[in-house]
Amino acid sequence: MGKKDRTTPRLAFASLRDMPGTRVMFWVVDDCPYCGERHLHIAGNLRMADPGESLGEYPAPCDPSRVYEVTLPPRPKRKQGKEARRKARREGKGEVRDDDQW
Repeated sequence: MGKKDRTTPRLAFASLRDMPGTRVMFWVVDDCPYCGERHLHIAGNLRMADPGESLGEYPAPCDPSRVYEVTLPPRPKRKQGKEARRKARREGKGEVRDDDQW
């Protein structure tokens, strides 16, 4: 691990969850980039706060000298094959099939 890698914050993907029976929300980091454990970060009140404002850099609870950036996980990419299948189906509708093609 080089020097640059030690100082730059790593990404930690988090999901928003609420505490049952309360109005408190937490960002839950399931896999810490440093230790692999689960960590919680307070996101605010369920009714008043905007949880997106609490995303950002936090010291890692497992090692406070290291910092990671709490962020949302990336969205999955759209499947590219669906449009190609639709186009082929549209082109095939106009064709007349003979007995030799069946």
